Order: sequence, then structure tokens, then C-alpha cells
Amino acid sequence: MTFSLVLAGEPTYAKEHCCAEMSEQANMAFPDAKKSLLGSTDKRIYWSPVFNEYGLICQPSAEVLHIHHCPFCGFELPASRRDEWFETLEKGGWKTWGDPIPSELLAHDWK
Repeated sequence: MTFSLVLAGEPTYAKEHCCAEMSEQANMAFPDAKKSLLGSTDKRIYWSPVFNEYGLICQPSAEVLHIHHCPFCGFELPASRRDEWFETLEKGGWKTWGDPIPSELLAHDWK
């Protein structure tokens, strides 16, 4: 099992995913931890626009279990861009979590 860290401050971006169910789930806002603990959200799928990775939200915690296939239609999901993102970030001089992340790397279409 691989758990993913959610990038703090990641902007939302709505798009069509592999099926209607995945689009509905992935495009919902990420639940606030307090609301999640109270069970007031129906969101079960997390999609990171920056990393282009998908995961199951493990409630009541805020952990995300990385998935490789859509749980609704079985479609193989695209490869994560997490490693490439960190390589790009480090090439730009980033060293630690205390360093600012360039805003262009927080967009869904960073290159």
C-alpha cells in the first residue's frame, strides 16, 4: 500500500475524468478534517491536479491511499507526476519544506 501526502495549498481544478462517477468524486472539494471526522462529506476519491494522482480518502483520517485503477469503471489511471514535480522543484533551487514553492508549480498544467 502506498499512502500519498496531500500538497497543502494545492488549487482545485475540475476536469472530465475516465467516467462520470470518477469526475463527480474527483472534482469535489477535499474535505476539511473536522468535517471529515463528523462524516459530513461524500467525497471518497482524491485527485491531485499537480501530481495527477488519484487516491482513496481513508476517513476519518486525512490519509490518502494511492490507486492505479478507477474503482468505478476499472480504467487504468495515468502515472503520477509526483517524482517529476519534485525533480523540477529541486532544479529550481528548492531545498526544504520551509522554502517557498513557485506558483507555476502549483498549477495543474505545470511543465
